Amino acid sequence: MHRVTVVKLGGSVITHKSASPPRVNHEAVKRIALELKGYNGNLVIVLGGGAHGHQAAHRFGFGDPKTPKERLLAGVPAIRHNMTLLSMQVERIMQNVGIPAAVFSPFSFVQMHDGSVSSFPMELIQRALQTGLTVVTHGDVCFDDIRGASILSGDTILVHIAEILDAESVYIGTDVDGVYEADPRDKPNATMIPIIDKSNMNQVMLGASSSKATDVTGGMTAKLAELTKLAGKKREIAVFNLSVPGRLEALLSRKPVLCTRIIL
Repeated sequence: MHRVTVVKLGGSVITHKSASPPRVNHEAVKRIALELKGYNGNLVIVLGGGAHGHQAAHRFGFGDPKTPKERLLAGVPAIRHNMTLLSMQVERIMQNVGIPAAVFSPFSFVQMHDGSVSSFPMELIQRALQTGLTVVTHGDVCFDDIRGASILSGDTILVHIAEILDAESVYIGTDVDGVYEADPRDKPNATMIPIIDKSNMNQVMLGASSSKATDVTGGMTAKLAELTKLAGKKREIAVFNLSVPGRLEALLSRKPVLCTRIIL
């Protein structure tokens, strides 16, 4: 298999995250699709849930360890419906611009154990990439043999796929320019951190804070915690602002771009 790049499309960019009922940001998704179109290599796109995932998950008590199993299981249809709508609309937009996108929904094949992945088969995803398809997957709700159901975040999916496929590049698209010493929405003068490595990772983790929008997957702190699992292999990892036109295309073309590089 040729080089693999994994790109996370943050839910705060591809959905109108505060809209209820949730709505896809079609304009943003089309622009992103056009930036992806020129990439020459194997591509895995991971969608953040944004409004489609987090609102329903929050409503049914996901993220609260005291929520009973019955209530979590009752939330499965609503979350599945919303994530299916999101993924199908993104898939259609990508196909319309010429990207051979195919959606793989984790609910159909991933199993979890007490909030962690216990089984995540990759054979069909690998086959899809070998045949030239662009794989699209997304944060989802999955059955859990202890809790009944758990949320599988897009960040966890991104790291798992990057590890198994030995991805050359991992790009995490958010609605800010990179990782900051504090939440720039709270502190406009917060300093962006251009490089995160072993010397400053612990300090950065302490400063990272969760998003103010409804998010049951932990915000920037959870992203960084997941990305530390990719330590030990030489690969390009960057957190960047997906809402700024041209930045994703620049990363894919290996051009200089404002972002936070993670070197572990």
